[in-house]
Amino acid sequence: MTFAWKDDVLACAGPLTVDDAEALLQELAARPGARTDLSGCSHVHAAPLQVLMAARVRVEAWPADAALAAWLRAALPQA
Repeated sequence: MTFAWKDDVLACAGPLTVDDAEALLQELAARPGARTDLSGCSHVHAAPLQVLMAARVRVEAWPADAALAAWLRAALPQA
């Protein structure tokens, strides 16, 4: 698992892989309106990305990698 709760924010570290999608879905379903910290993410597979999109998470911090951050900003628009 490459994510953990820090207070009320789901913090991701390293790659979010296809194997993380189901656990991520369960975590986000249990906490509607969750915020996420993607600053530690190095890669996001399409499966967990779809979970993040469906959950409409609010991103508190974007990945340090500019290309990944741009891709995620396009996929996860913020209000």
